[in-house]
Amino acid sequence: MHRNTYLLVSALSLVAVLLAGVNIGRKFPVQQSPSKLPTPSPADSPVQLQAQPATKSYQNRFCRLAFDYPSDLTVLENASGSAAFTGKTADEGIILTCQGRVPRPSVPQERIENIRIGSVSATLYHARTASEGAAFDSVIFTHPQTQFDVFLAGAGESFRKLILSLSFIP
Repeated sequence: MHRNTYLLVSALSLVAVLLAGVNIGRKFPVQQSPSKLPTPSPADSPVQLQAQPATKSYQNRFCRLAFDYPSDLTVLENASGSAAFTGKTADEGIILTCQGRVPRPSVPQERIENIRIGSVSATLYHARTASEGAAFDSVIFTHPQTQFDVFLAGAGESFRKLILSLSFIP
């Protein structure tokens, strides 16, 4: 088996194990202690604006990429240059890998978008998992300096914001 294929399978296996662990952890009940403070009435409480989640900057020297990701995600880096970002739920994961040739997902043409990352054209795939039918997006493009294919996958609004913050580093 080619080295890059082995690394991609290893990275995806790592993410699968982490997501399975998160799903198992969600099944345990969380003990909440009852609050002894009086609940404020709606007239007494100020209007609360929904805060945007804080972000952290991330740089991957192997892939030569930088982007912002939600600060509540945990980064797991691999020696091969791959990285997995895991959250509290299975819906919050992001994966990054770079290799010579990334296989393209098999999705219908209406679920494929052509986008631009800086001056580079990229393809955004809107797919669903086979087992649960959960929606996720993946972006694949060729890095202009390394000529490696870059694969980023995730779901939700935070992933869309991550795509917008992508930049190349020298």
